[in-house]
Amino acid sequence: MGPTVEASSTSSEPSRVTPAGMRAGDAELRRAERQAIESAVAQVFGVFETDLRLATRGRVNVAFARQVAMYLAHVGRGLTLTEVGRMFERDRTTVAYACALIEDRRDEELFDRVLELLERITAELGTRHGGRPTGN
Repeated sequence: MGPTVEASSTSSEPSRVTPAGMRAGDAELRRAERQAIESAVAQVFGVFETDLRLATRGRVNVAFARQVAMYLAHVGRGLTLTEVGRMFERDRTTVAYACALIEDRRDEELFDRVLELLERITAELGTRHGGRPTGN
């Protein structure tokens, strides 16, 4: 699917090109949410934010941190698998796999506590950047 052109509400406003299925405002909101999640995850897992954005899988620790970020977007922010896939430029099945993998690791007490903290942090950061509150 290619980009779509958003029709202008008035003749004086230019049309805006956005990823397929997203309005321009939604794309900006998703960028802010992704940045907030990636920033928190990168700090906790000791990876570079830029590595989380790579198109390739990357090193194991980077791939795992990216899976955590996708999990947080889906579970913590309430986005659909498709929305998270668009946000992280991955297929929705990749997001589903990441979420299942992370959910299985939540049995580990320390890891679960880290995720709880990240969920709180990203919920707060996302709200500050114009994201929707998650009700936590």
